Formats: sequence, C-alpha cells, structure tokens
Amino acid sequence: MDGRLIVQSSYGWLDSARTERTTARTLFNLASITKSFTAIAVLMLKEKGLLELGDTLPKFLADVPKDKSSVTLDQLLLHTSGLGQKYVADGMAKREKAVAAILHDPLKFPPGTGFSYSDENYELLAAVIEVVSGRSFERFVRETILTRAGMTDTKFWDETAGLSPYSAASMTRPLDPADLGHNWGFIGSGGIYSNVGDLHRWFEALTGGRLLNESSLKMMWTPRRQLTDTDVALGWFVSKAPDGTDEIWTRGSEDWGHNGVVRWFPSRRALVIVQSNSGERGGKNVTANRSISDGLVAVLFDRRRP
Repeated sequence: MDGRLIVQSSYGWLDSARTERTTARTLFNLASITKSFTAIAVLMLKEKGLLELGDTLPKFLADVPKDKSSVTLDQLLLHTSGLGQKYVADGMAKREKAVAAILHDPLKFPPGTGFSYSDENYELLAAVIEVVSGRSFERFVRETILTRAGMTDTKFWDETAGLSPYSAASMTRPLDPADLGHNWGFIGSGGIYSNVGDLHRWFEALTGGRLLNESSLKMMWTPRRQLTDTDVALGWFVSKAPDGTDEIWTRGSEDWGHNGVVRWFPSRRALVIVQSNSGERGGKNVTANRSISDGLVAVLFDRRRP
C-alpha cells in the first residue's frame, strides 16, 4: 500500500495430511491469472512495432478458416472472437496441432458481436507471440517479464514435474501424468506457478514502468466491454470498489483446488494478492481467494463484511 508492504504471510497446510505448512515460497498454479501475463507480452510486442491489436489471425497463422479470418488480436484479448470454452487444445504438445484444433472449432457467434470467456483465445495469442518473437512462449515470458521483475521462484507448467513435493501446494485431486508435460491447454491461458512474493514483484515491475510504458499500461487497463457487474479490459477486469472507484483485478481457479486473485485499487495505491489450494468451500461454492480477499478489502475500506 503506497509502496509499503503491510503484510505478507502464509497460513495453513501445504498438504491434506497436514504434515507440512505452506511458506512464503510455496507455489500455486495461477490458472487464468496467466492470461494477464499473456496480455502484457502482446503489448510488449506492440511497443516494438512487431504487431498491432487490429491485426487479424491470417497475418500470423496458416490455414485460418474463413469464419475466423477476420478475428483480431484485440478480440482475442477481450474474449469477443466468438471462440468457446471447449478445451480443444488440452493434451496437445505441438503448437501446430493445437492451433489447428482451435481454428477448426465452430464459433459461438460472429467475431466482435458478443462475449464468451475462453482459454482458446489466449492459447492462440501464445501461438502468435511465438511466431512474432521467434521464441517459445515460456522463453519469451521468462526473458521479458519474469527476469525483469525478479520472479525467481515462478515456474511454467512443464517445469514442475521435477520439483520437491514441498515446493508446490498439493491438489484436491490427482492430475493425469500425461497432462503434465508440454501441454498447449496450459500455454498462454493458464499453467504458470508462482507465489505471492513473486506476484508482488511482478506488479511492482508492471506499475513501475519496467514491463510496459505508461501508454500501454493505460491501454491494458481501460475498460472496453461492459458485462453485468464488471468491465472487460485486455487480460484484466475492472469493477467498482466499495467507495465507487475502480478496482482492477485478475483471478484464476482450477478444478484441482488451486486458486488466486490479484486486486489493485489505484485510488488507494493498494494491492491485495491471495492464493489458496482449498478449492471451492461452503454451500455457495466460494473459492478461498474470494472470501479471504473480500475480508481484506473490507478492512482496507474500513467496512464490515455483510
């Protein structure tokens, strides 16, 4: 808050057997928070003049079907491309195969005419990043984002198999070993593992101008499409804080328990980051990141929780 770290701590158990406690360096899967990293990477390439958000898919990808030939990078970032959430790239190790599977999946609506949250949008963006940069998505993000931000603990999906069992929080269900290698179902859209310390360093680098210039940051966080109770920005969402000012946030949750949220309140220069591996809890199926961060926000704005 205002450049001061008020509290950074870990609570509870790393595993269901309650043999090891979490630490400040325990890794959690970021799930869809990964999409915010992808958006930053796209804007980095835009700053270099290597792409424009109005560019269409055929500029970067081969054999784009006619119904998707008008899809722009901007529409992918905003989930307005028409692609659905069907996980068609899950388990695919080769980029070309994953891209082909996504491109041949029927659209839910004509590009630019609706909103449908979809991992496939960001998997295509990851493919574009690889084509434009000449590097793998993981290498590009590590060299241009993680290294600049000092995120030394953060790992990608296929880098966690050899870790100590105490490096990453346990899951509520086991994963298929076949899914744990290079998997395009977790590239660009999810799959990054990190902790609150690294995420704080990431955000400090982002707001400190070490990742994007001021113009790009403003572009990324400007609301572009209104939903019922929130607005869509580029890889982020914008809602109203308790005092009516903007809250900029990104959230992720996986069905094996890992979930997290990053909530930024510009008017108060306050950042709230919560990660958990408890999955959905209680009768309302609320994730721990939501219930805990809501409590912290209530304290921040000096309001009692309902």
